[in-house]
Amino acid sequence: MQKRIYILLIFILASLMSSHAGKTLIYLEHSETLEFDEENYPDCQILNGNVVFRHDDALMYCDKAFFYNKSNNINAHGNIKMIQGDSLTVYADNLYYNGDTRIARLRNNVRLENKELTLYTDSLNYDRKNNIGYYFQGGKVVDSTNVLTSTNGKYYPDQDIAVFQNKVVLNNKDFDLFSDTLKYETIGKIAYILGPSDIIQDSTRIYSEYGWYNTIKDNAKLIDNSHIRDLEGRRLSADTIFYNQRTGEAEGFKNVALRDSAQALLLNGGYGIYNEKTNKGFMVDKATVIDFSSIDSMFITSDTIFYDASNEEETHLKAYYNVQSWNIDFQSLSDSLFYNSKDSTAQMFGAPILWNENNQITGETIKMYTKNETIDKVEVIGSAFIYSKEDTLAINQVSGKHITAYLTNGKITKADVSGNALSVYFVEEDDESAEKDAPTEYVGINRAESSELYLYFGEKNQIKRIVMTPASNGVMYTPDKINQPKITKLDGFTDYEYMRPKDQYDIYNIKNKKALEEAVTNSKASKRRRTEY
Repeated sequence: MQKRIYILLIFILASLMSSHAGKTLIYLEHSETLEFDEENYPDCQILNGNVVFRHDDALMYCDKAFFYNKSNNINAHGNIKMIQGDSLTVYADNLYYNGDTRIARLRNNVRLENKELTLYTDSLNYDRKNNIGYYFQGGKVVDSTNVLTSTNGKYYPDQDIAVFQNKVVLNNKDFDLFSDTLKYETIGKIAYILGPSDIIQDSTRIYSEYGWYNTIKDNAKLIDNSHIRDLEGRRLSADTIFYNQRTGEAEGFKNVALRDSAQALLLNGGYGIYNEKTNKGFMVDKATVIDFSSIDSMFITSDTIFYDASNEEETHLKAYYNVQSWNIDFQSLSDSLFYNSKDSTAQMFGAPILWNENNQITGETIKMYTKNETIDKVEVIGSAFIYSKEDTLAINQVSGKHITAYLTNGKITKADVSGNALSVYFVEEDDESAEKDAPTEYVGINRAESSELYLYFGEKNQIKRIVMTPASNGVMYTPDKINQPKITKLDGFTDYEYMRPKDQYDIYNIKNKKALEEAVTNSKASKRRRTEY
């Protein structure tokens, strides 16, 4: 009898091996009971109690299983445990396994453990041939650093990589990341952003469509359509941003823009750094700041622009070297420019030049004061000089130690000059009968000296009247002396009109950089200010 059973087992085994030529068979290692029910489960072994299967290097445990020898598959239930290699283990309530395709379908309370990673889902398909596990009805991956959830996901144990799609959320102790598509390196704990993503920290919001975030080192590289913003209205964007969450520093490359909505400021450049913890930064490579607090924006460019909002009550801007500015009312040139939002003042140092319509203002230092989002006062300190060009020959001029100009609606209405005040004034013919567009006629050239004088400007922003106090020591020259520079030009007069920016785009062109640098070098104020700041 035993001999017959032995021969039968050999025959069955030979048949199975021939029917699965080129494929590996599933082997039953252990079961407490074995039953057959050909009526309900033809060609099936019904196994119960501590069931163990082996297929290649994988072991599968369950409470109950339906084992189909001919088709080489298993339908297992209860306390499912599948061990793959020496590090991967999967638990579930139900298992459907095909030995030919080597695909395991695990359902209900699925838990995959591999190294430091655990995956939770209710529906997991595990491809043993390609060593890929994928879920499609929601899943969660947990490791020592992060928790990741998504609707769809793939896990590659051999590569230590997981890919998440659709409603992806990465929870970290320091931030939350929301994405459409995310690749995660499970060993290095690096999240690769592959679609529109938002990273939310306590006071920082990051958006990117491509890049990576190292959740161990807390740094990131953001490439496509990326920006970083805070709750105070500051926003940094660039073609490429390197960001360190620990230090708060963001480094931008190409098309860098730092926007301060609270102060209505926008900084641009080819390269820049901003620190969200200190609220400080700088911009270089065609560095530009735009003040859009009023309808007519102010554009300023220089070699380097420093931004400082560390004090909540005020914001500082410092622009160094080859500073140019343009506004519809004012244009300027200087070696450096400082701006303080608290008192709305801008100071220019290093042979500064300021233009307002047909007026040119120069000095060692020029201060501009803003009120109601427009410049209402200009103060010139040291070697102060202002001219008003009536035409190519008639140029009214005033110089002194100190000049204060007052403005209304962007136009100079009055200027006070003190300290060795000198003036050259072209006296116009007072003829009300003259035609409106007729050339201006001059009756004389007044050259005077006084300790103080006051300038009054007309509707066309030209000097209309000069008042001196005390009585001036002056000479009235006849109009025929208009071509004599010794009479018509004060010492220190230089016409810089050729260097004047024509529009907001022209500020990137230094008309005569050599002349400007020489003027700066010769400026005592420039040397002093560079030491002070």
